[in-house]
Amino acid sequence: MVSFITARDVLKARLDAVFAVAFQKLYAGIQEPKVYQGFPVSEPPFYVAVDEIVDTAQSSGAATMGHARIDFTIHVWCFAKHTVQEVAADTLLSYVDAVFKAVLADQRLGGAVDNCFPEIENAGTAADSSKRYTAAASIAINCSVFSQCPAEFLEVVNASNN
Repeated sequence: MVSFITARDVLKARLDAVFAVAFQKLYAGIQEPKVYQGFPVSEPPFYVAVDEIVDTAQSSGAATMGHARIDFTIHVWCFAKHTVQEVAADTLLSYVDAVFKAVLADQRLGGAVDNCFPEIENAGTAADSSKRYTAAASIAINCSVFSQCPAEFLEVVNASNN
């Protein structure tokens, strides 16, 4: 049975590992971000946030006999703030690249889903009143579980039908 919580937590743990362990080796000279679940209360200049709630969850026709497919999205937001627009943009692009590669390295999220694919939903830069540029991107991790078999619920539903 799919667990939205498990998929989110596996993605968060994977991003924690990528940004804490491998990021500096792969993206030399780029400021590594802190990874949060949800948005931080005190917003730092460089961070990645994994949404604490999945989005666009839906079921569709049976992937196997009598078992529906579940599709849902986990959102990841990347932010970089700097006084130089190019630095903010290049930092953000490095974060997005790292998120894509972290997901594509194991598209099953350690078995939490049957597959997942990242896509950029929105991205851009903007200057603020502090004369800093904020570069931001919203990444959707589109997940699918092909054979959703809610057996324990089926037993309860069958008992209530009698």
